Amino acid sequence: MVVTVIALGVAAGSSANGAGRSNAAATVEPKMPGALAVSANGTLYVVDVARDQILRRLTSGQFQVVAGTGRRGFSGDGHQATRARIALDENSGLAVGANGTLYFADSGNGRVRAVAPNGVITSVAGGGTTVPGVRSVRASRVRFAGIDQVNGLAVARGQLYIAAGGIYRLANGVLHWVVGSTAPAQNVGFTGYGSNPAHQRDFVPAYNVAVDGRGDLLVGGGNSYSLYERLASGQLRFVQGDRAQGGYYAALASAPGGAVVLTGGARGLARFEPSGQITSISATSLTRLLASPSHFTVGDGVAVAPNGDIYLDEVANNGFSSVSAIARLDPSGRAVLLWQS
Repeated sequence: MVVTVIALGVAAGSSANGAGRSNAAATVEPKMPGALAVSANGTLYVVDVARDQILRRLTSGQFQVVAGTGRRGFSGDGHQATRARIALDENSGLAVGANGTLYFADSGNGRVRAVAPNGVITSVAGGGTTVPGVRSVRASRVRFAGIDQVNGLAVARGQLYIAAGGIYRLANGVLHWVVGSTAPAQNVGFTGYGSNPAHQRDFVPAYNVAVDGRGDLLVGGGNSYSLYERLASGQLRFVQGDRAQGGYYAALASAPGGAVVLTGGARGLARFEPSGQITSISATSLTRLLASPSHFTVGDGVAVAPNGDIYLDEVANNGFSSVSAIARLDPSGRAVLLWQS
């Protein structure tokens, strides 16, 4: 895979300190945390599905609205993100660029939207009439719908990767197809349940995406709730079944050192090394954070900070917990409960 470094969504007069650094917005209580992301300066961002808002965790431990009025809909491009209407769902992804620009999947509106460090929101993909299905297409012409619903996001090496049916890479306003096709595989029969070796249709629909230190793509999704890999060489590989506890698609997040942290699968919380080796991460202290009978699972949202801290969320009534929660697991294995409903 050829990587071309581009600047993503940098607004005039913006800084690299993080999306919408104004402290004018009131603090709020999360309701239903989903995808998580951490900026280069360690700020935690949260997709709150129930609020239809994107939140930022302040150093005080409180949460502040970064995008969304709380009224579901679409509006606001070119204006402050806190005055924009957005429409999130449980698979809406989240990612932060190196310059502090925040990207999220405005799934209910079939768009990827960006919040610049000065707080201004724009659509960077979606809103048009053309469904992805060609090798490249202007991002403004795309209409994400059905199997092409926009889900997970990842930023790597200055590129924005979008899980929408297959995986697309955004460069200079153009979406370039990377992997994933519904075209029938040749002479292998139905391949929707974890074929090994993998085929293009195993990556569809893609729900989560991350990039490791070698430039290989890890993709969670498909009809088999599995983890697949698309090597930088173009080779496709089935890695493992990867359904998270509670029935969610497993979450993925790039980590320092080139690894990818993943949830779900036989190992629970684990690290996928660039070599392909998967090692379990001890989460005993994490599972005991919530009072019985609730039990903190490995989460359906995961993010890794530059210092190696792993952030995870828990969704209420998923079969394991009666409360929603957000926790941090540090490299030593110590877990801290940051918030619970």
